[in-house]
Amino acid sequence: MISLFRTGRLHIIALVISGLVFVASMSASAGMIRDTEIEAGLRDMLEPLEVAAGYPAGSVDVRVILDPSYNAFVAGKQLIYIHSGLIVESTSSLETIGVMAHELGHIKEGHVQRISDDLQQASGAAALATVAAIAVAAGGGGDAAAGVLIGGNDHATRGFLASRRRAEAVADEISLQLLEKTGHSAVGLRDLMQRLARQRSLPESRQSAYYATHPGAAERLQTFQDHLNQSPHSDAAPPPTTTGLFARIRAKMVAWTETPQRVKTTEADKAPNEILGAYMHAIADYRRGDLRTALTRMDELVSAHPGDPYFHEFRGDILFALARPLDAATAYERALTLRPGSALIQINLGRALIASGGAANLERAIIALEAAHDSESTWGFLHRQYGIALGKSGRIAEADLALANEAILLNDGARAAQLARRVMAIDGLDPVLHRRASDIVFRYSKEQQ
Repeated sequence: MISLFRTGRLHIIALVISGLVFVASMSASAGMIRDTEIEAGLRDMLEPLEVAAGYPAGSVDVRVILDPSYNAFVAGKQLIYIHSGLIVESTSSLETIGVMAHELGHIKEGHVQRISDDLQQASGAAALATVAAIAVAAGGGGDAAAGVLIGGNDHATRGFLASRRRAEAVADEISLQLLEKTGHSAVGLRDLMQRLARQRSLPESRQSAYYATHPGAAERLQTFQDHLNQSPHSDAAPPPTTTGLFARIRAKMVAWTETPQRVKTTEADKAPNEILGAYMHAIADYRRGDLRTALTRMDELVSAHPGDPYFHEFRGDILFALARPLDAATAYERALTLRPGSALIQINLGRALIASGGAANLERAIIALEAAHDSESTWGFLHRQYGIALGKSGRIAEADLALANEAILLNDGARAAQLARRVMAIDGLDPVLHRRASDIVFRYSKEQQ
């Protein structure tokens, strides 16, 4: 299932790094794509790299930003953000793998935290100049951002630019090491840099966002070419499984981001095989509201490929949209059997069971949503669905605490404190729930003062 949602208000200093100049935050209008198949596929492609970098398999998450520009960045300690445009525009899996290796280099070297340290070293007007440069970079003006920084009089601020150059060089070096360890060719990174280096001659309005936030493409191109001249893996093609996996990720991304009409008349016909073409047609039918045609296509795909969890999941999405929640829940249960532990499928199952109603379905919904909590605890949508399920089951105090957690994640401390006070006013409240509510009131009431 594809879930689209918008990010919240901009925060001037965010822990988001993207190479030479740090992006202040995701744009206020940026959307996030949450899809089981796309995220799982990207994590499968990333796994050899993260293991080579010394991380346990599955410890680094990947999220997709709905943005046609060719870009990627890291945020938090172990989270890579990839723009949808990077997937759509990549000429092969090696480009996306190379970019993820580069962003993994930033994570390994702790560059996310270092931007905060660098900013704290700048003071007064110099700090404002640094913030201004970040804001300009977020809008795509890489050269202008550099000008703002270079124009500053504070030595620490001028050092910020040099620090980012060093960070970029280090991330490049680590990415090449990781590609070498895993037997991947760096040709994807080389080809990417060739395209970006050519953009210097274009008007700034036509330059890729990746170029604005990862400048120095010509110099970096030479680094990648030198590596290819020496590496025994330079001519190595990606494994067929990786090629097929990326083809499916890209086809699905195209089906969800291009107009349904274009998908049906052009893009689906260019799919690598008939199965993906039919999948893209079904997605386009779903998006334009032709749900019964979409369901017919997915019935055929599920019948031909009963072991594909994502076909069952998308079929569940269609059934849910057709107001058949119990049938949707059955489809999600089947998908979950084939892909155990998938948090997004568990959330969809919970939604379908809530809509189905009845004590038994609500109890199953609560169990499914609780199972999704560990990996999606920072997603407000999960807490809202959990709160709805608890409320419908008569567990009002727990429901209000779930909604308070959602409010916290949405930066609405006042709402969280209000809900927590309501919980504390309940007679005979369980001491554990009382302590949880009291902690919320203490923290977020204090913030409102």
